[in-house]
Amino acid sequence: MDGDTALNAVGAALVLAIVAGLVVVGLNFAGGASGGDAPDVDWTVERINDTAVRVTHAGGEPVRTEEIRVTVDSVSRSTDWTDPVTENESTVVQASEGSLVRIVWNGGRGDRERMHSERV
Repeated sequence: MDGDTALNAVGAALVLAIVAGLVVVGLNFAGGASGGDAPDVDWTVERINDTAVRVTHAGGEPVRTEEIRVTVDSVSRSTDWTDPVTENESTVVQASEGSLVRIVWNGGRGDRERMHSERV
């Protein structure tokens, strides 16, 4: 194999690798996700004592429990919701005064949205 042939083979391999990489990235953004949007939900967060808050589904669409996460200062908290979470259902999580409480929806690979965020 002479120098020009080897250089052409390396160039072709690089082009194929780049194209394959772009296809993988495209599939992750287009067809790889679950394709859903976060449910339209209103949430309330209210302090119930010095160390805890109540997070309530205050109206809107039901949410599957495996799709939502409550965090306090970026630390995930366990909840005792039934599946699905519907209007007027609530859970109590530990949160000291001044903490940032977030309700995050995770509908699948690539589908993630902050549904509510509040400093308590």
